[in-house]
Amino acid sequence: MMDATDERILAILKADGRKAFVDIAKELNLTEGAIRARVHKLVSDKTIERFTIDTREDVKAIVMVATSRSVPTSDIARQIKELGVEHVYEVSGNYDIFCLVASDSINNTNSIIETIRKLEGVEDTSTTIVLKND
Repeated sequence: MMDATDERILAILKADGRKAFVDIAKELNLTEGAIRARVHKLVSDKTIERFTIDTREDVKAIVMVATSRSVPTSDIARQIKELGVEHVYEVSGNYDIFCLVASDSINNTNSIIETIRKLEGVEDTSTTIVLKND
């Protein structure tokens, strides 16, 4: 049989399944051991059937960018960083910039790449999708 404290524990865990027992204990003015025992009981009596882990699957792409001489490469690199791209490198060779674009879906990744392609001074891009990350 659940009481009001058990219901509060469930509500907290539903909102944040990763919340530490010690933090729940502080919030409810109980000991960590009391919270642990109550959660164990809720699992034992099948009130809590399972704990799940939701992960965000990142889609990553390596984008190589060729720039024109009309806009400084450093300006284009800065604009790419302003799009939220964390890894942007000015390089030598056939392309002037290499960057690692990552987001939570292929559509969002593609949207960032399309925005890069539309930047003034971008002449060409070549994109490779990352299939495996070791």
